[in-house]
Amino acid sequence: MQTLLEIIKEEIRESGPISFCRFLELSLFHPRYGYYSSGAVGIGKKGDFYTAPSVHRSFGETVSRFLAEAAELLGGENFTVVEFGASRGHLAFDILCALNLNHPALYSKTDYVMCETSPTAVLEAKERLREHRERVRWVDSLGEIGKGGFQGVVIANEFLDSLPFHRLKSHDGEIREIFLSLLGGRIKEILLHPETEEIYDFSRRYLEGYAEGEEAEACLLARKWLAEVADALKRGFVLSIDYGSLASELYSPIRRKGTLRCFYRHKLSSDPYVRIGEQDITADVNFSELMRVGDASGLFTVKYVTQGQFLVDWGILEILKTYDKPENQGDRLAAKTLFMPEFMGRRFKVLLQSKNFSTEELSGFYTDGPFRITL
Repeated sequence: MQTLLEIIKEEIRESGPISFCRFLELSLFHPRYGYYSSGAVGIGKKGDFYTAPSVHRSFGETVSRFLAEAAELLGGENFTVVEFGASRGHLAFDILCALNLNHPALYSKTDYVMCETSPTAVLEAKERLREHRERVRWVDSLGEIGKGGFQGVVIANEFLDSLPFHRLKSHDGEIREIFLSLLGGRIKEILLHPETEEIYDFSRRYLEGYAEGEEAEACLLARKWLAEVADALKRGFVLSIDYGSLASELYSPIRRKGTLRCFYRHKLSSDPYVRIGEQDITADVNFSELMRVGDASGLFTVKYVTQGQFLVDWGILEILKTYDKPENQGDRLAAKTLFMPEFMGRRFKVLLQSKNFSTEELSGFYTDGPFRITL
């Protein structure tokens, strides 16, 4: 039986050097052996990394407060929530439980759509969400959600960082792309001219002034995804939550070694060529690019804030008050991890974009909270 490494090497032998992006497609999403597709991904204390929903349910409860306000602004008989990278359903479960408890009328008209590629994750999510099965459905593409588009809210929580990306490097005064070849039967990185005009366009926009040997990542799939979402969304919001920053910081002179990193059992490394198919490989999200693509696709930037600020703005401090008994101290500490700057509060960013709302309609929709957690 072939290993994933052998499959990758065979493709290189047959087709020639492959881009790092193609390597990631195989490493993360190969139907049988990919990290995400195979079910190897581990979340939480016994896994490879934490996500906000795995830290504490107050994350989903806070997001549900935002959804309730969004639904009221949208009106209508139905309310659609589309979650990309829904994984094992932790966020959906917390959101739906909170809606059912605090907004039962909204819960009864909610159509929660799960987009997840891993069969293993889908099976686990279906079991976790069995009490909400009347409210939940799974799709493979945006086209399956509804003919002519839909209105509602799209959630991408730690989804964009999972998309395969290209790696670029400055060499001899030009931006080259990192490809993978074989030398003596081992994977070797080589530099070639970028494989698409989109990469040239990206490098001209963001990587001017890069010196010899400096690196960056370009996730073309993120902007493709957002353009498709904007096309399918008739009216509503897109909520993207991930680690990353604006281009001015992401490609600043002090951050020109790239942001590629790998996670395995909560240990951080920079070597993507070990434990292939068994470790997560990721890079920071370029939120400036999401704003630019959004502007071109009919999306308006409502807010760009830290995760901590978003959670404070939408009431996590009120939720925290419900954990004031001594036996709830564990809940308090876990919830604080989500918004305190020294933990997840500043590292993760939130981009909220809207479509087909007037300035008057959005006025007063997003009210700043009592405390500021700066970018």
